[in-house]
Amino acid sequence: MFNRPKKLKRISYDTVAYIQIETEAIRDYNDKQMISSYCISKLEMVNWYIELINVGSTKYIVTQSLNELETIRDQLMECHKDIMRVKITRPGDRPLMDIKYPKGYEG
Repeated sequence: MFNRPKKLKRISYDTVAYIQIETEAIRDYNDKQMISSYCISKLEMVNWYIELINVGSTKYIVTQSLNELETIRDQLMECHKDIMRVKITRPGDRPLMDIKYPKGYEG
C-alpha cells in the first residue's frame, strides 16, 4: 500500500502557449527574468519526466508518452530562445511621445 508508484501531473501544451504569450508582453528585465525562470522550471520538469521514462522508473508513473514530452521539450527550448532574443529598451532611451499615425497620413 505504501509502495504504490506516484502518478505525475501532466504537462499541458497550454504551458507553451502561455509562455509564448507572456514573451510577447515582456516590457522590462523583471518580466524577462520571470518568464525565463518559469520556462526553465517547466523544461527541467519535462527533462525529469523523460529521464524517468528512459530509466524505467517504478517509483513514478509518467502520464505522457516520450514522444509527447520530447515535443513539449523542443517547444520550450524554442520559447526560451525567443525570450532571450527580446531586447529591452531602457526607459531613458524611449521617445517621450511615440505617436503611430495611420498609413497615408501626411499631417
